[in-house]
Amino acid sequence: MDNLITEEEEEEEVDIDVSVALRELTCKLEREPTESSAGFKIRKVPEHLRTENVKAYEPQIIAIGPLNHSLPWEKTHLAEMQKHKVLSLKKLLRRRGSSQRYLVAMGNLEEKARCSYAEPIDMYRHEFVEMLVLDACFIVELFRKFKPDPWNNDNDVFRESWVRKKLGRDLLLADNQLPLFVVQEFYNITKMPEDQETNFEDLILGFFSQVLPVQLLKVSKNGPVFNPEMHLLGFIYDYYWSLVPRNVPPPYAKNWNFIISATNLREAGIKFEKIEGESLLSIDFDKDAGILKIPTLTIDDDTESFFRNISIYEQFFPIDVLAPFINYLKFMDCLINTAKDVELLCENKILHNCLGDDEVVANMFNRLGDSVALPLYIFYGDIFQYVNEYCDRHWNRWIANLRHNYFNTPWTIISVFAALFLLILTLIQTLFSVLAYFL
Repeated sequence: MDNLITEEEEEEEVDIDVSVALRELTCKLEREPTESSAGFKIRKVPEHLRTENVKAYEPQIIAIGPLNHSLPWEKTHLAEMQKHKVLSLKKLLRRRGSSQRYLVAMGNLEEKARCSYAEPIDMYRHEFVEMLVLDACFIVELFRKFKPDPWNNDNDVFRESWVRKKLGRDLLLADNQLPLFVVQEFYNITKMPEDQETNFEDLILGFFSQVLPVQLLKVSKNGPVFNPEMHLLGFIYDYYWSLVPRNVPPPYAKNWNFIISATNLREAGIKFEKIEGESLLSIDFDKDAGILKIPTLTIDDDTESFFRNISIYEQFFPIDVLAPFINYLKFMDCLINTAKDVELLCENKILHNCLGDDEVVANMFNRLGDSVALPLYIFYGDIFQYVNEYCDRHWNRWIANLRHNYFNTPWTIISVFAALFLLILTLIQTLFSVLAYFL
């Protein structure tokens, strides 16, 4: 009997443990966002990716948002720009009066803003709201400075080209972000009559068109549908993507393989040509002429940071979603194996190397290609297939070999034609000699 009671007690204890565990699990599931609502969450860069190039993910002059809120007190090179945040708010208050209005507006967005981050934000309410005001004010006032008719034309620090460029770089770091609805709301409540003709999207593009390489971003009226749940990096990503034609080939309908490097493609008869396209992603191949057409890309100190952060954004997408930047990096990684490949692409004006060392650029693309996982949809799969088919034609390879080895300079061509001319004259002379002998 004692044994029976003991067994019943044990069963009750197990039931209690299961109930508690079930309750806790239910609470966790309710707190976690669904897959669809988590798409635009702002999150820290995963540690295994960050360690590949730590500096590419760290702000150089400005820390934005709660994920990097403590950095200005830890890193002195970020402290100076904190002063400019306060200065921006002071200048705004001279035009627009009390700060209470902005604190109330940002306070109303606090809960929604906290939910925009993948991890809980460990900040007191007053700290968080103050951060929203200062950071949103700084971004809005910075963008206003680069309108055609800015509020003030002071020759301040933001007019210096290197500062402007570094600000553009830092505002596109994956974990250096504010939700766009926060920045947009701050813009709306600080509008002046002169702002009425400028919508928020144009304000963003007006700034980034001046700080990113011109071939990466061209301001167009056909931009993406604005989504305030996003952040600046997501907006710029969507803008690039909106400029690309959507005639995407089926991901696995064709039998394709990666292409060989640029120098090997040249040996196989492929020619390279730069194209003036609206988007960096608009790569094309002329199957008849064997010409690979690629938009120009300027390589500088911030190129790797840009690609790493925008590809991080893509890597949070489901695997069956198109990832054009990851595909672009894989494409360039195929083309570039060594410094010779970089040299060839520079000669054809597809790359503009501001770093100077071709080996450094080659290593950069190899690292970037290794850092991303190719999604199911192969954005350039049709180009891979057509290029490989062209290379497999022996006639094209023979002509290319003849051109590179025997007709690679004007003097060689002249020499060959001169030799052919002499050969023809010799044959004619021999023919006349034979005819004269028999006649």
